[in-house]
Amino acid sequence: MHVMLLSSCVLVWLMPGPGFPAPTSAPEEKSSPSPEPQVDLDLATDYLRRYYNLQRDHMKQNRLSFISKVKDMQSFFGLNATGLLDSETLKLMRSPRCGVPDVEESSRIQGTRWAKSVITYSVSRYTRDLPRSVVDSSIESAVGVWAGVSGLTFVRSNTRTADITVDFVTHAHGDLYPFDGPGGALAHAFGPGLGAGGDMHFDDDEHWTAGETGSNLFVVAAHEFGHALGLKHSRNPESIMYPNYRSSPPANLLSTQDVADVNALYSPLSGHSDYALRSTKHNPWLPNQLSHRLLPDKCGPDMTFDAITTLGDSTVFFRDRYLWIKHNVQSDIKEGPITNFMPKIETRVDAAFWVPRRSTAYLIHESMFWTVKGSLVKGKPRALTHFGFPAWVQDVDAAVHIVKTGRTLFFMHDIYWSYNENRKVMDSGYPKYIIERFPGVNSTIDAAFHKENFIYFFLGPQVYKFDLTRKLVDYLQRFHSLKLIDRNSRGLGRRTRSVPATEEKLREIQNFGLKESESLADFMREPRCGVPDVENFSFYPLKPKWKNHTITYKIAKYTPDMRREDVESSLHAALKMWSDAAPLSFIRVNQGKADIVFTFARGMHGDFFPFDGPQGVLAHAFQPGEGLGGDVHFDEDETWTAGRQGYSLFAVAAHELGHSLGLTHSKDPSAIMYPTYKYRSSAPYALATDDVLGIQMLYGKPKDKLGTLPTAPKKCHPHFSFDAAALIQNEITFFKNRRMWLRTTKSSYWNRLREAPISAYLPSVNSPVDAAYDIPAKGMAYIFSGPKYWVVQRLRTRSRSDSIYEYGFPSSVRQIDAAVHVHEHGKTMFFVGEVYYRYDENNKQMDPGFPRLIQTDWRGLPRRIDAAFKLHGSIFLLSGSKSYQFDFRKKQVVKVIPGNSWLGC
Repeated sequence: MHVMLLSSCVLVWLMPGPGFPAPTSAPEEKSSPSPEPQVDLDLATDYLRRYYNLQRDHMKQNRLSFISKVKDMQSFFGLNATGLLDSETLKLMRSPRCGVPDVEESSRIQGTRWAKSVITYSVSRYTRDLPRSVVDSSIESAVGVWAGVSGLTFVRSNTRTADITVDFVTHAHGDLYPFDGPGGALAHAFGPGLGAGGDMHFDDDEHWTAGETGSNLFVVAAHEFGHALGLKHSRNPESIMYPNYRSSPPANLLSTQDVADVNALYSPLSGHSDYALRSTKHNPWLPNQLSHRLLPDKCGPDMTFDAITTLGDSTVFFRDRYLWIKHNVQSDIKEGPITNFMPKIETRVDAAFWVPRRSTAYLIHESMFWTVKGSLVKGKPRALTHFGFPAWVQDVDAAVHIVKTGRTLFFMHDIYWSYNENRKVMDSGYPKYIIERFPGVNSTIDAAFHKENFIYFFLGPQVYKFDLTRKLVDYLQRFHSLKLIDRNSRGLGRRTRSVPATEEKLREIQNFGLKESESLADFMREPRCGVPDVENFSFYPLKPKWKNHTITYKIAKYTPDMRREDVESSLHAALKMWSDAAPLSFIRVNQGKADIVFTFARGMHGDFFPFDGPQGVLAHAFQPGEGLGGDVHFDEDETWTAGRQGYSLFAVAAHELGHSLGLTHSKDPSAIMYPTYKYRSSAPYALATDDVLGIQMLYGKPKDKLGTLPTAPKKCHPHFSFDAAALIQNEITFFKNRRMWLRTTKSSYWNRLREAPISAYLPSVNSPVDAAYDIPAKGMAYIFSGPKYWVVQRLRTRSRSDSIYEYGFPSSVRQIDAAVHVHEHGKTMFFVGEVYYRYDENNKQMDPGFPRLIQTDWRGLPRRIDAAFKLHGSIFLLSGSKSYQFDFRKKQVVKVIPGNSWLGC
């Protein structure tokens, strides 16, 4: 059991956060005249004209007016109203601030309001200081500040006709209120109304950031949104509407005054019963006496929680209709009724989880859930079936999101589901029993949250701290012989693992194709063979082999997933592949003993190596020898097929037979003996060089065959076909097996053709290429092999490999056959078997309504496509030995030529 027992009350109070020193008082600074009177006078004159309506009068009258305006400014900021430009006054005048005046007679904010409760906004021009996603997130968070304390709803729009338009501009920008360069006015906004009404302008000469350096966009935007709603500047330094910028604002960005002001301005409109507003005197952080009496004691010995989740920089604990908010950067805890903070949620919260990459929390009550961004509850509650639950699931007990795996786990009674947030589907094979994955968690889970590789399970008043890294340790123990060291001299203590040993085993994984630590979780999730990747297991201690080169086999049990003849055909093709590469003969027997016995089983099946259910381990096999020696076991919980759906029996059987013949795992990703699954068709398929060398080292070369080692494909053979094609740096690049050809698109060098191994140009792509496509506008190409892809620029891999499932493919897709990008529509077509998917490169998502049959939309083409590329406005699709030129506008084939004519044949 890998859990640590804690107290739920202790956990609330001991949530990590930096300490804050006790407040200290700074020495008072004496006001004194400035040593640079003319500079200060110019500064003050410009400041008072901008913000206090100082007029350009005659000299004598101007002096009196100047002093009066200085006094107005000093009074506004709570200074001693002397009319003199002392150091405190000048310090305030030099401070970065909002560009909206502080007095009503010159202000563009006249206390007007929007005559509706739904307000649209858009971001028209962005700053270069921050990524667009950060700008969008900051603006959305600023909107959420006001939405969370009012009955207003804000909707993002993609047009310039929105009520509030956000622009980053400099100097004179068309509104008669030019900016003044770095420092000074950071931004300004207009009050509600037509035209420029509500619009917000940010000075792009400032340095915009999302942190404490420069000008924090979120803080400034929150202030300007107040103006866009009709609020004026406040004299209260604690108010968000205070004119001067604060680099370190309080955690509660809105003061009590701000909440009261916006609610006073937006009193309920007649006919809008859903326009729920707070009392203008209500402070959500200070519960009233009634709620305080009903509030559960968070440190009571029997205290339990209904749900826990991260929400931005805070952790929120729910119990009944109350919540506690623990800020991760502060030491205080705020508490009160849920409706004080989230007026739309008038029920208890049963489960909650946070997805950081979306900055979104999901709060669940019975069969419904709310989406929360910032402090804003978005829209109406949705049905729990949105996640893919069966109809009989009407509630969940707890939920938690694991960032590294991209999965959200939902717990109900003694079972749980795993939801893939990237693909937005439930993982197959669920629900599973909680105790199988989380040993030691033996009763109903009340709440859960994830932090720093641990899941904290709340079971009644107790907390179980579960070590997620144990999943890695279990994997290393099972497949890489990680040994646990007994640190107790008497042999009674718990076993631990040494960090160097774990790191050494991680390096072993890297030798099996893991190039970067970021893909460790993906690598461990890949379906694979159950035989370990190292040789110090009982499978292969002495590198055994069959003494007799005539080997018998039988099929003890069939799978119901396939017809018997399809099972036999797949196994026969796998056996033939090995007999073609070595002097081996395989004879089937139906009765009595056999050297190799094929069987399908699930879970515990009598060999001390139980299967783990769907996915994970697909099959395992034993070394040559007596008893179980040579036998092959397939996990019946998998879906076995003779094609691409589910798992190809031929591909897995061919791999396991390598073990039955005495081979261990290969480090070559293109080899059949590589440990993880990759779809392979039984015809045609040739063993990789590493496989051939291995089997021939054990059994020798076949006597009646020549040229057993794979050679470079003969490009001018009449049946030659391509694996993939793409346009890379003005060259059409064709791929076949482990080789590539490059043909220039320049007419003067059209006949120039280069040929080389793929590894010569793309060493990171250490396997044959299944598909490829290019986006000329970006100067990039995308290379696919199995479930992985690489980004290529100028014939160099620009990034580490990523998963094809980031595109949104279902789990049934194991590899891509072909791909082509149509830049006129911003779409990429992916061909898989007899169907194709359409991917929107701008919105980064699959288009709805796909996949569709190829022959439905691509008239004149074969059922399957091997490769595709776009050149001179036409799409060329390669299938078998032929090349089809397709006119995408007319949706028809206009020309057919031999495929290898592209290589000069």
